[in-house]
Amino acid sequence: MQAFLKRTFGRKRAAWLLLGASVIVLASCGERPAKNELVVYSAGPREMAESICKEFERRSGVPTRLFSATTGEIMAKLAAEEFRPQADVVILAGQTAAEVLREQELLAPLPEGDYLKMNPAWNDPDGFYAATGACALGVAVPMDRKDVTLDWPAIFDGAIEGKFIMPSPSQSGSSAEFVVSFHLNSPELFWNGMRGLKKRGLQVSGPNNQALTSLILGAHEGVMGAADYLVFRQMEKGEPLAMHFPPSGCPLSLRPICILASSRNLAAAEDFVEFCFTKEVQSMIAAMHLLPADPEVELSEQRRSAPELRPLLVDVREARKAQQKALHQFRYEIEKGVR
Repeated sequence: MQAFLKRTFGRKRAAWLLLGASVIVLASCGERPAKNELVVYSAGPREMAESICKEFERRSGVPTRLFSATTGEIMAKLAAEEFRPQADVVILAGQTAAEVLREQELLAPLPEGDYLKMNPAWNDPDGFYAATGACALGVAVPMDRKDVTLDWPAIFDGAIEGKFIMPSPSQSGSSAEFVVSFHLNSPELFWNGMRGLKKRGLQVSGPNNQALTSLILGAHEGVMGAADYLVFRQMEKGEPLAMHFPPSGCPLSLRPICILASSRNLAAAEDFVEFCFTKEVQSMIAAMHLLPADPEVELSEQRRSAPELRPLLVDVREARKAQQKALHQFRYEIEKGVR
């Protein structure tokens, strides 16, 4: 796990993540959870994760403890707890991160059930993780810059004037998925396009919310690789923003759920996984403007009103193989500007 963090985030960043996770573990998890307690580590939205855990506890009677953080922070915490694991269930904002856990044989198989038939293309074919929902990664712009006809080549060539910002792949699991997906699907377009954006002042920093705040405050004119559900949430609050899905398609960032093989409460963990695919929880997911795994659940009004989305999925095994090279190239050539 530590090797993975170094490859994905860089040696210094990985060290800080591991140190931060170690502090969290020492401060709040000095002892392993009680055997009947369920511990869930989940990427945001935090309020949604809290609601799901509270409702599961109310219904099942199983005490449920939540740690909510970014995917990078969760992976760091898992690495810090390697010899004293705490979590039973993990929900991540990125399929590649779940694939890392599967490769390292840290996962238990998910329980069989009809929920796995909802959206089989979103699930691990070997049954170790399944996506509860997803978001699309496109371009966020001010409402007065909205142009639904613009495709990726035009955007990369500067059709939207002004400086762009992009969440850092080292702090955003969805941003890392954006890089790897484009690297596999359209490498020449992506790398030449990102170099052009860099020359025109592209800033790569912070997590998703920080990049979006920069757009709202007017410091930038667009967010590249924006997580659509966060943009929809701001639009719901009245912010004059638009979420643009280029017609040729946008990468999807899946949100897989998995059970750690070290779980001390396997029965409750399996119940929690199945609970996350009930109509009630899938409706919670849709209400947060995410794409639910259940195709029969109604989408949020903001998402229904958005331009048509053509989702692009990559083979997760191929993505895992390409991840190190793609993120290393992005970190040094685009984020740091070194070639």
